[in-house]
Amino acid sequence: MYRPPSVRNFKLFIGELTSQAAAVHVSLFESQKLEHADDNYWTQKAAEAGIKLEGIASKKILNSQSRLSIVSIYSGFDLFLEEIESECKFFGFEWVKPEKVSPLEVLEKNFTKLPDNKTHFRYETDSINYFRILRNSIAHPSEENKVKAVEFFKSKKESIDFIRARYQMVSAPNEPNSVSFHDIKFWCQFLLDYTEKIASLLEPAQDMVYSKVPFEQWRKYGEDHEKLKRSARNYIRSQYCYSLDKAAEIVDKFYGPLA
Repeated sequence: MYRPPSVRNFKLFIGELTSQAAAVHVSLFESQKLEHADDNYWTQKAAEAGIKLEGIASKKILNSQSRLSIVSIYSGFDLFLEEIESECKFFGFEWVKPEKVSPLEVLEKNFTKLPDNKTHFRYETDSINYFRILRNSIAHPSEENKVKAVEFFKSKKESIDFIRARYQMVSAPNEPNSVSFHDIKFWCQFLLDYTEKIASLLEPAQDMVYSKVPFEQWRKYGEDHEKLKRSARNYIRSQYCYSLDKAAEIVDKFYGPLA
């Protein structure tokens, strides 16, 4: 499967975010137990660290942490969209970017192949658009944005129910006023799968991939074509996660003595 750096970078980000979010979640559950014995638990702990803090409770932090994690996850996804666009332009795509359309609509205008199931892909895209609107309602909590998120969630019930069933999730995704740690887990897993699918739908042609093999880096091999071909195969395999057989197919198809 074609898996460019944009996908791998996003996966690293999500791995770190989920582990940190889980650690905070677990620690806050523990602090809730301590709060039952001491109403001033957070105030005292903050004072020990030289911080003035009042009116804070673990339950409130849990809710905020979940919501702010949604914003962080979408920020990472937004960077993925920018990076994969740059990758496509690097390969020489004639990138089409209409005005006043969503980021996902821009991607669809540039797909090199069609989704296997258009209806299922529409459900997925609806869900991502809900995620984007949910993020906006958290990061820019105007009344208009909050109402829009609730209404969009209701209007896309069929799509969200489909995704929920696919991932066998009962507790997520939730409507905007009920976001929890389960939403963090859900969106992270869903986006890991979705970004891989997007990359596969933007896979460049084999000649584009081959054209970006940096043969100039291996001038020391001179006219040793076997070493040059082996280096090219390894580069394609490591850079785009193709199988060795697929990388060999690409090199053998386009390699010539003037490479």
